[in-house]
Amino acid sequence: MFWQVLGDILPLAFGIIISPMPIAAVIALLLGPKGRVNAVAFTLAFLVATFAVTLAFASGTKGTTQSDSFFAQLFHIVLGFAFAALFFFLAYRSWRRRPKKGVRSAEPKWLAAIDSFGVVKAIGLALLLGTVNLKNLPIEIAAGATIGTAGMEWPLVFIAVLVFAVIASLGVIVPTLVGASGSPTVTGFLRSSKNSLIAHNNVILAVLFVILGVLQLGKAIGSFGG
Repeated sequence: MFWQVLGDILPLAFGIIISPMPIAAVIALLLGPKGRVNAVAFTLAFLVATFAVTLAFASGTKGTTQSDSFFAQLFHIVLGFAFAALFFFLAYRSWRRRPKKGVRSAEPKWLAAIDSFGVVKAIGLALLLGTVNLKNLPIEIAAGATIGTAGMEWPLVFIAVLVFAVIASLGVIVPTLVGASGSPTVTGFLRSSKNSLIAHNNVILAVLFVILGVLQLGKAIGSFGG
């Protein structure tokens, strides 16, 4: 059961890994005057926030499907369709918000002001992006529900949530580690990557949410045979 759960949550973790704005934020912090310190603080806070939110929903759903097999099957079907509908809606929403052809995406004001951030503000930004971010929160809820309804013991629940949080945070962990070198080549690559992420943010998210929606739809349909 544990390995099956890991297989189910890995695609969800991948959805957070390639979420453009947290990556752009940590790159902007790395390029700022207090680069390494702010980036490390942001990364650790983002990891903790992802773990906490996912664990909260895993705890909230744990045991909800253990009493009756028919109810468990129905619960997973409804949950799967609900998350599929949510991800498809977010895909549509992101696609509609993409820049028109020939129009350059504007850099968010908070991202433009990130050079003035200290450690406290970097941590606060990470907590916001890891908890109330509309683009990551549904993924964390889906992962938490998947873990919580699997019928695992608490130690395995904690381990599954931790694995999910670490993998989901690789999108900010890797740039933080790479950017620590401070070499001109790496700095130039990070700057170019940040600009590309901002420019294609909505398109990336639209494709991502379609994939996650299809996966959740497949799980819901598969539950009919469970």
